Amino acid sequence: MLKSFTVNDIEELKQYERKLFESMDKTLLQINNEINTHTSQALFSKMKFGGVGFDPLNSKCELNIIEQINQSFTYLASFYALEVLFTEYPKFAPFRLNLGTAPGSDIESECGELAAEVFAAVAPTSNQKLKKDINKVLETEAKLKFVLFMCPNFELGRQLKLERDGVIVWALKGANTL
Repeated sequence: MLKSFTVNDIEELKQYERKLFESMDKTLLQINNEINTHTSQALFSKMKFGGVGFDPLNSKCELNIIEQINQSFTYLASFYALEVLFTEYPKFAPFRLNLGTAPGSDIESECGELAAEVFAAVAPTSNQKLKKDINKVLETEAKLKFVLFMCPNFELGRQLKLERDGVIVWALKGANTL
């Protein structure tokens, strides 16, 4: 499902965050209801192939929990990245958020001056994600280029030693603080 939309301010962003947490809460209730009525194999099968989980932004739409987890943390990282951009670079707002397989950078300023790639992973070097995202954002025409990531064991803020070629690298809250 393509998900691309403009976010005008932090208040609007908080509405998307609430939807994501609602889907997580609904899935937790679903697991609690299923845990005592299925064998571990049956429950794990439902988690992998469907029957447990919801779309992170639409708790009425079923999705397997593996996809929900992956999408939820990618979306959450994007939301936290937007918080940083709204706070640190408000003159570039509003921002276009391109989630999932939507074309373009993960986050783009509507004025075209800023582009960002965002990810959530165990480490920024996993699957060379940081390197690939720096290369991807370097291909844009934006003046300000970012890679923002959510990974455990990184202090919130700019990561100067990970930056190269003028791309600003930023560790986001969340991986250690949820």
